[in-house]
Amino acid sequence: MNFNISIVRDAEMKVTNLMEQIVEDVLQEQWQNLNLACTCEICRNDILAVTLNALPPRYVAHERGRVIVQARMMHEQMKADVLREVARAAGIVGAKPSHE
Repeated sequence: MNFNISIVRDAEMKVTNLMEQIVEDVLQEQWQNLNLACTCEICRNDILAVTLNALPPRYVAHERGRVIVQARMMHEQMKADVLREVARAAGIVGAKPSHE
C-alpha cells in the first residue's frame, strides 16, 4: 500500500501547543501567590515544564482552533486543573530545585 499524503500549509499556519501559552499566563498571574524560595528563570522554566508534562496538550493549527481552546479555558474546571498543576509543580520544584 502506498499512501501519498500531501499537506498544504498556509504561510500563516503553524501548529502550536496552546497549552504552553495558557500555562505561562496562569503562572504569570499566580507567580506572587506561589511563595517560592527561589524565583529565578531556571525554577520558573522548571515549573512550566513540570506543569506542561502533567497536562494534556492542546494543539491548534489555525485561528479557529485557538479560539475554541481559549473558549474552553474560560470553563472553570479547566482553569482549576491548570492552576492545580501549576501549584503542584511549584511544590516539586521548590522542594528540590535543579540548581544550588
